[in-house]
Amino acid sequence: MENMDNKILTLAHLETLSSADLIALADDYGIDIPDNLNRRFIIGELLEVAQEFNQTPPPVPEMNEDGEIPEANLELPSSFNETEISVILRNPAWAFVYWDINAEGLKKISESNRFRNLVLRISYFENEEDTAPLEYYDLQISLRDREQYILLEAGKKFFRVDLVAFFSDGTSDSLKTSVKMELPKTPAIFSKAFPGQNLEFPKLLELSGLKKLLKSHYEKYRQSFVE
Repeated sequence: MENMDNKILTLAHLETLSSADLIALADDYGIDIPDNLNRRFIIGELLEVAQEFNQTPPPVPEMNEDGEIPEANLELPSSFNETEISVILRNPAWAFVYWDINAEGLKKISESNRFRNLVLRISYFENEEDTAPLEYYDLQISLRDREQYILLEAGKKFFRVDLVAFFSDGTSDSLKTSVKMELPKTPAIFSKAFPGQNLEFPKLLELSGLKKLLKSHYEKYRQSFVE
């Protein structure tokens, strides 16, 4: 049997496995699985074994008689203990960024007496294969933050977001880098979207909520731009 210490069995990880992989994993740990057993029960058995080996998996959600988890018990954990960053385009001008930092990495930077600050670095590229950005800017965030809207500059072709920690000795550590994303061609009106400008948005863009988002952004986040 494989050493249990070499694997961390968590609900989040087990949910990503196919039923066949779950059965194979159960077999590795000497768990006898009856034919046609619901995958939820297999996951429950594996988590019980993990607990016996002094691991601390999250509690198994309660299931009904059909082996299904009611919607009330489907609350996602606040963290999957992985350092990740993802970007979703809301519209041509706004992107939503969300990230997480694993417990070990968070402890390392937060307890360092050299740690200065954490930023999202937004970099723009001319081509997808380019390694050096045309330009970039840093948006400061706190160690508690896990999501942020960012306003994208008009006329750019590709962008990427990095999660970067800076230290007092001038060094930095790129904790995670998002994939490069292609920006859709934006209407000319976005090149004039600066504070104090009273712009008339096309009806479709106004329905997307862009006008309200721009106003909220300037009032709350004060993100700076280069004209």
